[in-house]
Amino acid sequence: MNNEISYFTGVLGIYIRWCTWQRIGYLVVVGFFSGLMVVQTEIADALIRGEIGLTWQPWVATYSSVISFIIVSPFLIYSCELWPFGKAHVIKTTIKLALLYIPITLCFITIMLILRNSIHLMIDGTLFDSWDLIDRYIYEFPKALTIYLIFIFVTYTKINYDHSQREQLNAANLQNELHTIRMQTLRSQLQPHFLFNTLNLISSTVYQDADKADSIIARLGDLLRYSLASEQKPFVTFKEELQAMQSYLEISQLRFDERMALEIAISPATKLVLIPTMLLQPLLENAVKYGIEPSNEIGKIILESTLKNGLLEIKITNPLRQRTQQQESFGIGLQNTKDRLKLLYQEQASVSLESNHHDQITLTLILPAQYLENTHE
Repeated sequence: MNNEISYFTGVLGIYIRWCTWQRIGYLVVVGFFSGLMVVQTEIADALIRGEIGLTWQPWVATYSSVISFIIVSPFLIYSCELWPFGKAHVIKTTIKLALLYIPITLCFITIMLILRNSIHLMIDGTLFDSWDLIDRYIYEFPKALTIYLIFIFVTYTKINYDHSQREQLNAANLQNELHTIRMQTLRSQLQPHFLFNTLNLISSTVYQDADKADSIIARLGDLLRYSLASEQKPFVTFKEELQAMQSYLEISQLRFDERMALEIAISPATKLVLIPTMLLQPLLENAVKYGIEPSNEIGKIILESTLKNGLLEIKITNPLRQRTQQQESFGIGLQNTKDRLKLLYQEQASVSLESNHHDQITLTLILPAQYLENTHE
């Protein structure tokens, strides 16, 4: 008994929630055009039978059926939503829907007959027909089966479609969350890595040259401020990134003095292109680590950028001191850069290393050229 009360309470609740103006309007439109096609058929059949005097009767007969089914349809929709139709429930749900056909159809016929007879009484003072009421129910009962089955099919199709859309949306949201977490993890790995190396540099110079250590600390502060300010910005312009990296390069030059030469050739067309924040830092760090640090000879680091066919190309060239180590062990900085670009651009970005004349190695980054809105040089 409690189950029946719970079911009918749920039916009433879903009926109230379901009957919004938008849904009612949708059913009215669908019912109107469906009924219109049926009415035309009824009128044509009547003319063939010679019932030329029929005018409003086919309209009453058809639209009383349409309105009646609209009234009972929320109960059927609620039942379809309540009873899943998957492989594990197909037999049980089929039995339930077969049994539900009885009360739904009885309600549908009852409402339909009330509407038909009421309208006939108001128009010409007669009943819809002279049939016995039981005969009319017996006649109408199997006729409703086709509409019932079509409605169930459409309803379950809509339910499955909505469920599929929600799953796709949830999967997309989950993928975005995982993507964000992954990006944050990569960035959080880069910052301690760079900070550790810089602090070691400060430690090694503070007692030998206090002024140099002060300069390094000042530039480190500039770089950390940039990193913190861009914490919530996944992308910055190439110009902003380059300005911040000047601090890093100056730190390196303070460390190696005349051993490190620097050449920067930046195309003006690339300055407003958006790139991932802190993209250049680990790459420049690798250039210093593998190109300058291992040798007492003078080495030059070259940073270039060009714009070709909608692609930003960045090249970082440094002396090739330890070819095997440089090519086989990229370290956390370069590996994280590859991972970041893979997450952000999929196959549209690339990272490559190429040795030149056996004494230099060039790292080439190629990214899609993207800009802020209304900002393009």
